[in-house]
Amino acid sequence: MISFKSNHTLIQIEDLYSELQNNSTVDIRLPEHLMQGGGFGITSAIIQFIATWSRSHNKNRLFPYNQKAGVLSYAKLLHQPHGLIACYMAPNLVDSRGNILRKSEVLAQAASYIEAMQTSKFRETMNGRGAILACFAGARNEFLIPLYERPNVHGLRGIRDFELLTQRIINCCAPSTLRRLPEADIQTVSLLIRELFENTNDHATTDECGREYCWDYPNVRSIIVKYIAFNPKDTGSINALSDAPHHMFYQKALLDYTATRIIDFLEVTVIDSGPGIAKRWLSHIDPNACAENILIDEEEKLVREAFKLGKTTKNIRGTGVGLDTVIKSLVKLKAFLQLRTGRLCLYQNFSDSSKQEFAPSHLLNNRKKLPRTVGTSFSILIPLSNKK
Repeated sequence: MISFKSNHTLIQIEDLYSELQNNSTVDIRLPEHLMQGGGFGITSAIIQFIATWSRSHNKNRLFPYNQKAGVLSYAKLLHQPHGLIACYMAPNLVDSRGNILRKSEVLAQAASYIEAMQTSKFRETMNGRGAILACFAGARNEFLIPLYERPNVHGLRGIRDFELLTQRIINCCAPSTLRRLPEADIQTVSLLIRELFENTNDHATTDECGREYCWDYPNVRSIIVKYIAFNPKDTGSINALSDAPHHMFYQKALLDYTATRIIDFLEVTVIDSGPGIAKRWLSHIDPNACAENILIDEEEKLVREAFKLGKTTKNIRGTGVGLDTVIKSLVKLKAFLQLRTGRLCLYQNFSDSSKQEFAPSHLLNNRKKLPRTVGTSFSILIPLSNKK
């Protein structure tokens, strides 16, 4: 059994993929809380691992740490993004005593959280200073009202609605931050979120073969926003970061911002459990090609193509902007991007750059090729503090 800890690091999560390689059943136990809310990129890393695990064997089982019997053992776990999505994705749910539970009965306990998503009561969607909007394929409320004006993939709301959505989410996470953020920054964050979710909506509602996801072939498309704050005098949390790129980004924030204020960030994650960028692009370029057979450098090239102006895999005529607009927004916000898709985990620090180009590095330099994960996760760290 794989038992996740509340303080798992990105590297430790990546190491767990080896447990899924031998086609045997694997049970998983998830914690009800993550230390410091999980840290940057941790929630999305757990969700992607869970999605990959869920498709590795149909007899895999999810366990809670909670010792209560029956569906109540999942009550607290469901109020965390990783727990809610895991309960939906898992092939089988059991309580701590090994009793098999009906997924519909377990998820029924999350009805109030889904209703909070539908009615924009974002403070009630998850524990902690954050909000989640999760679209579950095949669910009655798959097309959430704040994201869709019509209940289908073509009903995605426009940028003005996303600006209002972004304001409400930031107000939920950190009301004081909303008051001091320039309107131009709010508009940029709104555009960033919409462009990423539109990409997910366009390319992750079916698999690479065109098969639609549904309740029995589960898929999630989600936006998760969290507020992160550090006391400048408490460098312990920063020094404890397990990877150099994040450590350097936070260290720069310590230098750039006043030592008398809290250093705060907005973590924005847009994640799906679709085919992933390279598989989607490959199916568009050569439907007969297999992503498993291409070299890692070729896979990285396919991912880079997605960010070029005019590139799109939509089956429509038109120019398409690919993810080029996302890069422009990241430059304006001086943000940090982490992208996990396929066999790649890439990052780019935009805090020092004015170049509007996608020129990422590998997060783990000694492990350029990682185990293949399901879907795509964009994790973005946006600095909020006023500069000196």
